[in-house]
Amino acid sequence: MKKFIIILFSIGMFCVSCQPGSSRKGNEVPSALKKKQIEIHRYEKAIFTIDVNNLSPGLARLYPQYKFFLGNDWQDTMNILRMYNFVSDKNIRELYDLVAQRFPDTIQLHNDLKQAFEQVEKQYPGIKFPIIYTYVSGLDIELPVIYADTVMAISLDLFLGIDVSAYRKAGIPEYKIARFTKDFIMPECMLAVADSLVKTNDSNQGLLDQMIAAGKALYFLDVVLPGVKDEFKIGYTPEKLNWCRENEGNTWSFLIGNQLLYSSDPQVSGKLMVDAPFTSGFVTESPGRLGEWVGWQIVRAYMKENPAVRLQDLMKNTDAQSILKGSRYKPNK
Repeated sequence: MKKFIIILFSIGMFCVSCQPGSSRKGNEVPSALKKKQIEIHRYEKAIFTIDVNNLSPGLARLYPQYKFFLGNDWQDTMNILRMYNFVSDKNIRELYDLVAQRFPDTIQLHNDLKQAFEQVEKQYPGIKFPIIYTYVSGLDIELPVIYADTVMAISLDLFLGIDVSAYRKAGIPEYKIARFTKDFIMPECMLAVADSLVKTNDSNQGLLDQMIAAGKALYFLDVVLPGVKDEFKIGYTPEKLNWCRENEGNTWSFLIGNQLLYSSDPQVSGKLMVDAPFTSGFVTESPGRLGEWVGWQIVRAYMKENPAVRLQDLMKNTDAQSILKGSRYKPNK
């Protein structure tokens, strides 16, 4: 099955609508932002229950609530055609049917998001609770969750379970499919939030800088998702996670011994930071993104050594070297 992307009515238009600083003239602040509530709107149910032979009037009814997806040019003839092709596609319909079956309601998702954002609010008083949308992306695996300050969109077709044949028809690797379960929804949601809060220095993008940035995002999950297991936060199988723990000292020695921490070579960061079934240069039992895991442990050690540091201060700190030094990180072999 080919990879489907909604050209107008999906994340592309959604991101344009929600970019910080973009014009939102005429849009009132949603009520959830005022009342500190979580509202979930099921965009996939809305569009897949429209009569495909009367799309234009159906979309007109949806526009006030789903303008973030539909955009201002939804009435354009080509955009109507694209939407028709999307909602009529049998493969997309198959995904929607599975979403409707496996997510008949959003009660659990609502409760989980509410608890998580309440934890975020403790660290960031006054932060806005976003309006939540669920949708079917057509297996846009690079963007399982989009967060843009006042809006969050969750692609439910990427959390249907490892038994879904559509994933394999699309040619998605097994190590990625292993993360397509409900257990990963909240970590993906909160990682999207963390990405908006982690500050980086564009002039310093060596391996250590990338490791610490990833580690800060994962530590954010430690704080706001305290009951979630580490394997779901970082997306490793229990076996891969155990390998990390058992080989932590050797991994650190490898990085130090080969003088990789301060390398700006994209090939080095590619091997240690890019998603893969295992980390290049290590045994196949290792997980991919090993640099992320080590960065996480450094940040954890830093926060343990410096209990007075607030989460906000950590996320704003762009000096990776000071975090490494302050962590006193030196795992045993």
